[in-house]
Amino acid sequence: MEKEKVQERIWQWQLLADQFFNEGADVFIKEFNGNIHFCKIVEVGETKITIDNYAPSQREGVRDYLDWLNIEEFDRVREERE
Repeated sequence: MEKEKVQERIWQWQLLADQFFNEGADVFIKEFNGNIHFCKIVEVGETKITIDNYAPSQREGVRDYLDWLNIEEFDRVREERE
């Protein structure tokens, strides 16, 4: 049962990633190891997502290739309004 839940989550994130990519949206990703990424999506694959990071500072300007299985959180960056 757990495997099906993981596959469903990844499938949903892949659909969202396609939508965010087409919109040019900023994306927040958190990996299970604690790494966080504020990024733009470059490519959405079956097993990996390719991203260009703009934050945090240690990843700024770095292209990463993340396995879907290692992602804990995936969402659009939300801007706070004053």
